[in-house]
Amino acid sequence: MIRKLVLPLGGLGKRLRPLTYTTPKNLLEVAGKPLIEYTLKETAAAGIREAILVISPEHKSQFEAYAKSVQEKFPHLKFHIRVQENPWGNGHAVLQAADLLGDEPFLVRFPDDVLYTEESVLAKLVKAADEHNATVILLTRIPREDVSRYGVVEVEEFKASENLHRVKGVVEKPSVEEAPSNLIIVGAYAMAPQVLRDLQILAKTMPEKDDALLLTDAFGEELKRGERILGLEFKGKRLDCGTLEGYKASSEFLAQKGI
Repeated sequence: MIRKLVLPLGGLGKRLRPLTYTTPKNLLEVAGKPLIEYTLKETAAAGIREAILVISPEHKSQFEAYAKSVQEKFPHLKFHIRVQENPWGNGHAVLQAADLLGDEPFLVRFPDDVLYTEESVLAKLVKAADEHNATVILLTRIPREDVSRYGVVEVEEFKASENLHRVKGVVEKPSVEEAPSNLIIVGAYAMAPQVLRDLQILAKTMPEKDDALLLTDAFGEELKRGERILGLEFKGKRLDCGTLEGYKASSEFLAQKGI
């Protein structure tokens, strides 16, 4: 059973300026709640007991204060904070939690997207990973003309009754013509322990520069070895809070729903 969740929270939130000049992106209020709180609400149903916040050094005091302030609201969670000194990619961010993850499966969730659905998405990921003993990534369909902004997957059918696909490949931000599908990675993952080991190996050869080490690099290594990676297609409503336009629309939608 997966018990630990890594939340990569670094970055300067440039697309949300001027809102992020004083407040980290994931602490901005969306319909009266900090953005990160929507993800934390998913954790209890998934059986998560530890949340590892991977943050930028300039935001350390703000996230420390936030974790302390919500401990009573989330009594099932133990919070840890790890600092990512340099923005060398989301895979590099996950590596900052390696000392706490050990050799156990774990979850990764990017809170930029609020996932509006009846059942906890994290709970669904944990269930699929446990049942099929595999890494499971969350997918959703978007208009094909928008695929160049995302990681796009090549898939084959695995278990249609459970909305599961078998992932055959991942392409980062392809052109519309080169995209293998219109299924994109949403930003929620249930990871087998080997993914962390692959990231540790890759980190030794990757250049130290922005976005050099990505989770999709580790997925590529998994697929080369013939490991099984599954994609769970998300059927609810995805609210993208990563841009000013999306942030405003998401706030209005969630306020209207009273969430």
